[in-house]
Amino acid sequence: MMPKKADSGETTVDLLDYLFGPGDRDEHTDPHIVTAWDPDLPCPARTPDRITLSDLALLLDAPVDALRGPCPAEHVWHASVRNAPTDRTLTDT
Repeated sequence: MMPKKADSGETTVDLLDYLFGPGDRDEHTDPHIVTAWDPDLPCPARTPDRITLSDLALLLDAPVDALRGPCPAEHVWHASVRNAPTDRTLTDT
């Protein structure tokens, strides 16, 4: 695996819009939710009729919104990871 420098930001929905969109150079070709706290969490790319990006952002932001006191200004953190070109292709299973 090859990690990319992590980015941080303020809004979850903006990050999801970017990740489930085409990317900066059309590199986002087959977005997936790889893992989640709920194994039945629907993926907006695969089942947009079950969950929208806005709904997913609300679920992901819920723990931050439940904090008592001030919320962190930048609570969104994202790190990209990809297989090296010589690695095998991973399947959904």
